[in-house]
Amino acid sequence: MHERVYKNPELLRQHWRKGTLTYLLALVIIAVLALLSHYLVQSIVDEQEATARVVNLAGRQRMLSQRITLFASELRDAGASQLREPLAAAYYDAISTMSTMHYALMNGSSSLNIPTPTSAHIKQIFNQPPVNLHQKVTEFLVIADEVVDTSLTPAQRDAAYAQLKQSARADMLNSLDTLVFQFQHESEAAIKQLQRYNRFSLGGMLVTLFLEAFFIFRPLLLSLYRREKQYHQLLLEMDEEIAEQIQYQTFYDPLTKLPNRLSLLEKIQSHIEIAQQNQTQVIVISIGLDRFKDVNDSLGHDQGDVFLVDLAERLTDIATRHRGIVARVAGDEFAIVLEQNDEKLELVQLMRLLSQSISRPFEQENILLQVTASLGLAFYADDGADAHSLLMHANQAMRNAKDEGGNCFRFFQSAMTSKMTRRITLEQELRQALNSEGQLMLFYQPKVALQTGEIIGVEALIRWNHPEEGMLSPAEFVPIAEDSGLIVELGDWVLVQALWQLREWQKEDIYIEMAINVSVKQLMRRNICDRISALAEQMDIEPRYIQIEITESNIMDNMNHIMTQLVDIEKRGFALAIDDFGTGHSSLARLRDLPFKVLKIDRSFVMNALKEAKDQQLVAAIVDIGHSLNKTVIAEGIETVEQQQLLQSLGCEEGQGYLYARPRPAKQVTSMLLQRQLELTPNQLGT
Repeated sequence: MHERVYKNPELLRQHWRKGTLTYLLALVIIAVLALLSHYLVQSIVDEQEATARVVNLAGRQRMLSQRITLFASELRDAGASQLREPLAAAYYDAISTMSTMHYALMNGSSSLNIPTPTSAHIKQIFNQPPVNLHQKVTEFLVIADEVVDTSLTPAQRDAAYAQLKQSARADMLNSLDTLVFQFQHESEAAIKQLQRYNRFSLGGMLVTLFLEAFFIFRPLLLSLYRREKQYHQLLLEMDEEIAEQIQYQTFYDPLTKLPNRLSLLEKIQSHIEIAQQNQTQVIVISIGLDRFKDVNDSLGHDQGDVFLVDLAERLTDIATRHRGIVARVAGDEFAIVLEQNDEKLELVQLMRLLSQSISRPFEQENILLQVTASLGLAFYADDGADAHSLLMHANQAMRNAKDEGGNCFRFFQSAMTSKMTRRITLEQELRQALNSEGQLMLFYQPKVALQTGEIIGVEALIRWNHPEEGMLSPAEFVPIAEDSGLIVELGDWVLVQALWQLREWQKEDIYIEMAINVSVKQLMRRNICDRISALAEQMDIEPRYIQIEITESNIMDNMNHIMTQLVDIEKRGFALAIDDFGTGHSSLARLRDLPFKVLKIDRSFVMNALKEAKDQQLVAAIVDIGHSLNKTVIAEGIETVEQQQLLQSLGCEEGQGYLYARPRPAKQVTSMLLQRQLELTPNQLGT
């Protein structure tokens, strides 16, 4: 019944409504009993007070009867003496007082606070035999008047006096005692009535409390008990559900519902144990999407998540067909573990099938999306003896495929581990080099006007003098700094050191332009323009002597994020240069809108310009484009006089390369800057 009540809201409301009404009724009963008890007690108390006053008044009546008798005796003895008159006054006053008190006892008196008698027994004492108190008092007062009545004879007054004494001793005393006893008897009866009512009131309260306990508190306690049981049951269910959720979240990806990295490692280990028993192999395929960050940046993370769910379904379909398991290892990285097939051709076909499935266009809300992926493969037991090493080596192979341009697959090779280990080691050592003195330094390479040989500027180039390996190439540690985020701190160090050196040269009256390479990650920091301006102001360098170089590929890949910073830098008077121009696939429309003054032709085009006609045509086209857009064109990597002459003939204004000078420390470059002029002869080759 109770379960039916608690499951039905209407029945539950009726149940609580009845309980509430019962509780209110109990409160009303208790209140009525309390009021009645108070009224009865108060009435009896008032009655007892009145009885006490009546008894006191009756006692005074007895005393007055005795006093009147005494005064009568004294008046007889006084005769005609001078005391007779005061005694007579006191005598008449006593008679009047006794008469007043008598009528107050019989009829009640507001002035004396004596209630009117309501008891039949009291009225009978006053008006009916055998007591007939009113008659006896009246006769007593009449006799008292006769005792002092001078119209009577002495014998008559003596007889009246004898009768007065007899009435005072017997009739008055006995009658008044009877009245007092009756009042006391009725007072005791009232007290007994109060005791009976108190017992009745106590019983009523106990019954009311029982009703409250049975109809209110018992259901309430039962409800609380049931609620507590339900609460504990709910807690148990929640604990089980939470445990299941924790278990699920521990081993599964919440977005794609695929096993996560932790679950994948367990499954790989299980496959390894089976492979050990069956003398078979296990293959782990690491899948990393190429440039998936662009998808999130352009379409938003919600669309990116929808794409990942669709991709997970495609991979699951392929993995299931080959009795494999697919998992989501990281944001845009997946992995597949399966048994190795002896036929290598089928494995290659599987890689192609995976690539084709991933690159097949996805259609979402009228948006056609296409991505590619890099794949890496590792085998048990050739490439690792446990799950961690297999997954790590497959991931390294995938990273190698990414480094080679993506949209391909690579098998793990032991050299990859050495390469990865070296990257990690160099990253840690580079962090230490940033916090130590003497390891990092700047070299400077002059920039020359090709027509005159005048040194018009220098480019600051970072160098790392490794304490164990000596001078390391920037091509080795700068990409590591880019990947690890150290490039921001490293780039700021270059800014400070280059501008400090420029100030030192200006102190020697050497005013040239300083070209400084800035990473796109520095440009992502919105305060980069303020930082450059603050350093220039601090070192008292005019912005026109500072040129900021950014590689073309970084510009094109991050155009939307860095355009504001580029415009701010140009507005503050700093020159901007596009480095390695020709390698970043710039469109003419974008090139026209960019706030750059200088185009630097990539060294690869300069080196091949004399060997390949297409490269020579490309260099000529770059020079023409730069001139048409009013840009200054600089050629990098000039190493021969023939290259110099070709560039001169094409109209290139400036150049830099080993033909003029290798990058050198500041002290060695200072002497060249003081001369300001180089002879452009073949003898400079190799200087």
